[in-house]
Amino acid sequence: MNQNSLGPEGVSVVNPSSIASAQGAPFGRLKTALADVLLVQADADDAHSDIVIARADRAGGGIVLTGEKALQKAEHLIRTQRYQRPVVTDRARYTGKNRLLASHSFDPVWIQRQRDLGLPAVLPDGGYVAEHDVPGLLSVLRRTADLGPDVVAPLFLAASWLQRDKLPCLVEAVSDAGVPIAVAFEHKKDPLAKKAAVYGLVALLQVPVPVLLLRCDTASIGALAYGAVAAAVGTRSSLRHFYPVTDGSGPIRPPKPAAVVERLLSYVHLDKIDQTAQLDPDHPDWHCSCDWCNGQSLQSLASAPDPELAAFLHSIEVLFRIRTNILLAGDLTARREAWNEQCSSAQFNHMTIDDTQFKWDVPQHLAHWRERGKDPSDLSASATPR
Repeated sequence: MNQNSLGPEGVSVVNPSSIASAQGAPFGRLKTALADVLLVQADADDAHSDIVIARADRAGGGIVLTGEKALQKAEHLIRTQRYQRPVVTDRARYTGKNRLLASHSFDPVWIQRQRDLGLPAVLPDGGYVAEHDVPGLLSVLRRTADLGPDVVAPLFLAASWLQRDKLPCLVEAVSDAGVPIAVAFEHKKDPLAKKAAVYGLVALLQVPVPVLLLRCDTASIGALAYGAVAAAVGTRSSLRHFYPVTDGSGPIRPPKPAAVVERLLSYVHLDKIDQTAQLDPDHPDWHCSCDWCNGQSLQSLASAPDPELAAFLHSIEVLFRIRTNILLAGDLTARREAWNEQCSSAQFNHMTIDDTQFKWDVPQHLAHWRERGKDPSDLSASATPR
């Protein structure tokens, strides 16, 4: 992409005839409507959903409404509020103790209601694709292909599908099906904490079908740099991946609120920001010039009336700023280089934080993105064992 064809928000600017031509191509409407979009993934029935939707209402933005009430909210948003940004609905039936498995049938009413709304990506209410569930994976892809070109295959996967031994099966299945896919990964913490997972995601993004990455964090920008049509960042931890089902023993502690620290290219828990910033309050990592923070210390997020909401309002401004910087680099090769540089800088910034009085761990995913960026092997290759 020519850098001169990018608007101020890093969105491709093309003439109407080019748009018409693109929409006539395979999956053209999906690609045109969602190209390089950073979606915000939110619970449809969250008390702050209207605030979240308003923050996502910008050039290059859009919303993924999540849960049983997703379509109800989408209908109100589109028909009553005349919302103009892309809307995707994720029923999230692959989560929780009573989750459905991949072999479970799609709800035809759920699909038709999305078509009636004219959503750019019709996402069936697919179930969970477990680690060894090859029949379930193939079933989801086959049924999606039967539904038509406006439907996106819901691949809500165990993170092990990105590992070296399972990745070829996943890539071959998606390639053979030839349908767009929406992917999200199950993990108790970070699905991309392992090198093989980052390599696996990049390889999946090279399959010649549109890929939407759902339930993600700062890696959503990396996905855009490596060819994802669109990517979604969750408003809170449980919407930045999905959790494995546990045996139910013992209380479940809710995840701590976290915010993106721009120079660190990572989400950091608010209490960790506060404790570490106290050691060096003037350090540039802890001050933010985004429109929400307006130069304040990130320590102020934890003392806000609703820390989780404040963390989101700050984080989404930072993420859109990072997205713009990456897209303005130019074509995909230039974007990958820009992303690699940002990961390298962030890793260095993590290492310079004084951890003599407070433990600080450098996120593993930054090193893995850097390694993938410097690796001369084909982007479709899986990670080489150490």
